[in-house]
Amino acid sequence: MPYDFGLYLTSTFFIKINCFTMNRFFIDYGKRINNAILDVIKEILTDLSKSKISANHCFYITFKTKSLGVSIPDTLKKDYPEEMTIVLQNQFWDLKINKNNFSVVLLFNKKKEYLSIPFNTIVKFYDPFVKFSIQLEIKDEKKQINKPVLKKKKTNKQKIVSLADFRKKK
Repeated sequence: MPYDFGLYLTSTFFIKINCFTMNRFFIDYGKRINNAILDVIKEILTDLSKSKISANHCFYITFKTKSLGVSIPDTLKKDYPEEMTIVLQNQFWDLKINKNNFSVVLLFNKKKEYLSIPFNTIVKFYDPFVKFSIQLEIKDEKKQINKPVLKKKKTNKQKIVSLADFRKKK
C-alpha cells in the first residue's frame, strides 16, 4: 500500500500529511512570528549590553506587569497595574540578557530600581531613531487553560423548522 505524503493547505492553515492515520497539525503562525520578533529584540538588547549600538538609538519597551516572571518594585506595580513602558537610552545600568528574560537597573524618582522582564511579556518595542515599531500579540495562557469546555447537550426535543414558515404568504 503506497504512502500518501501529500501536503494540503486550506484556508484555515491546517497542514495534513497522510500516512495511514497521522494526525492533523495546526501551525500557529502568530506564535512563530512573535518568537522570531522576540529573538530580534533579544539580539538588539544583547548588542546594547555590549555597547555595540550607536548612542542615537533609544528603545521603548512596553510589557505586561502582571505576567508570570516579571519582577519590578511594588511601587511600580501599583503605578502601572497592567502595562509599563521603560526607556533604554542613556541612564541604565547592569543590562543582562538571559535566554528567557532580561534585567536592568533604571532610575525612578532619583532611585535606582532593579527590573527583570521575561521576553514573552513584551507587547511593544519602539526605536524612534530608525522609526521602527512593533506590537506583539500575547496570549494569556492562564485564561486558555482554565476555560471550561462547554458541550452541547443533545435533547430529544429538537425543533424542526419547515421551509413553509419562511415563504411569503399570499
